[in-house]
Amino acid sequence: IALILGAGGAARAAAYAAKKLGLDIIYWNRTPDKLTGMVDTFDGTVVSDLSEGSLGDAPKSMNGDILAIISTLPASAEFELPSWLVDRAKDPDFPTPTVFDVNYKPYTTKLLRQAEQANCHVVRGSEMLWEQGVGQFQLWTGRSAPYKMMKTAVLDNCQ
Repeated sequence: IALILGAGGAARAAAYAAKKLGLDIIYWNRTPDKLTGMVDTFDGTVVSDLSEGSLGDAPKSMNGDILAIISTLPASAEFELPSWLVDRAKDPDFPTPTVFDVNYKPYTTKLLRQAEQANCHVVRGSEMLWEQGVGQFQLWTGRSAPYKMMKTAVLDNCQ
């Protein structure tokens, strides 16, 4: 199961990727009505809040666990996961989710710090940015991308 936070274009791309990977999707946005189009296109469940009663029950009804948390929220939102979800990530009876944050500036957000402290796997926006650039370079030029040079350029400008 993928938990997608946000309702903009990046959330739509995340929903597309999650669907292609065969993951069930749970969506959350502070304005749930904005998620209607994504649910119509990619299926999934909308939760109105991130309480254990709302979000915590959704995976049970889907017979799965949250494996990916994908935040497409702006860094200025200073979003953090609810403590019950962080505590669950530390519980050996549950799989440790991978937390993706699409923001590449700042390099580390409150969400990523929280995820690292909970020993979650993290994927930073800067990693997504350089991988996207590598893929585009190869698609457009038909040549292998200078991966190390591109990674260095992105990290030098994101940290």
